[in-house]
Amino acid sequence: MVTELLASTVVAAVVSGLVALLTAERRIAAENVIQERMKWRENVRRLVKEAIQRDTGEIQLAELRAELALRLNPHDPEDHAILSLIVPEHANRSEELTQRVSLLLKHDWERAKYESSLWRRLWEEPPERVAYEVYKLECQHDYRKRRLHCR
Repeated sequence: MVTELLASTVVAAVVSGLVALLTAERRIAAENVIQERMKWRENVRRLVKEAIQRDTGEIQLAELRAELALRLNPHDPEDHAILSLIVPEHANRSEELTQRVSLLLKHDWERAKYESSLWRRLWEEPPERVAYEVYKLECQHDYRKRRLHCR
């Protein structure tokens, strides 16, 4: 009887410790990582808005491009495509730049929601970034299940 009571006490303590650990980890992620990502998204928006402005000089544009490059993934082809549009020769392609950055920001937002929810981590696939080449403006994209509904 005593060993059963002792065993159940140990199991309860281990379960309680695991729950406390998961709760603390989730709180830290919510407070730190998600807040930093929010700042990152705001900075990317600001930089792209400044890059699209018509009165941006060539030197200013190069500075904005460098600052944006430091915030993007150097190994992602979609991010390279964004940077390739921030040059004076592509000033007439601001709509494409806006769409590409929109897709990047949407993906990051969906990823932040996915990573902050234990429920989503258990029952959903991680969101995939929608490539500009397959994106259709009039289609609804289901980022949570990684499938396109429009054909």
